[in-house]
Amino acid sequence: MNDHIDRSSALDHGKTGRPPVQQRAKATREAILEAAAIQFGRTGFAGTTVNDIHTVSNSTKGAMYFHFSKKESIAEEMLFRWSEAVLGTVGKAEATGQPADRQVLIVYRELARRVETEAITRAGLVLSTDHTLSGARATFETWTGAITPIVVDAIRSAALDCTESRSRLADSLCAGFVGAVQVAISLDEPHTISRRIDDLLFMWCGTDPGAVRKIEGATL
Repeated sequence: MNDHIDRSSALDHGKTGRPPVQQRAKATREAILEAAAIQFGRTGFAGTTVNDIHTVSNSTKGAMYFHFSKKESIAEEMLFRWSEAVLGTVGKAEATGQPADRQVLIVYRELARRVETEAITRAGLVLSTDHTLSGARATFETWTGAITPIVVDAIRSAALDCTESRSRLADSLCAGFVGAVQVAISLDEPHTISRRIDDLLFMWCGTDPGAVRKIEGATL
């Protein structure tokens, strides 16, 4: 996890070369990211131009280049934010001390909640499968790598019925998550993401995710 966190120092911070310090600058940078996330959701990364982003964010080109030197830099930060969400959520789930199968449900339900309500996090998830971005594959692998040990523990404890490839189940859960989110986005129904992920978890894990909410300490 520390290696990933260290990547924050390599993020593009535009002309200054360092993270903004003043609150106003932080707010401007966040507004640009939020606008770009919304636009990426509408037209995709490839279909979005710098002009689109600064128009939606109501900022000038100068302000945008002050914070990001290019469109790809915005995507890189979104990928970073998604990885941070994944690693942070997995860490909190493990800290609950719940059985591994419940931790799987906790992780995916919390990530679903964040993807449903946070445009930047949602964009980072979607971009993690964009083959045109150099950091996308590593971001997706960070996700599957973080969840695999929990899935393996759940299988070993006989909570999940899987006698084949243990790591493949974790990868498939992540792929299914992306697919459910993509469908919700394409139908302009982001509010259905949590429900779709609950359905996915029920099919994969054989446990009603709604029941997990009733277990003390089983939510973040």
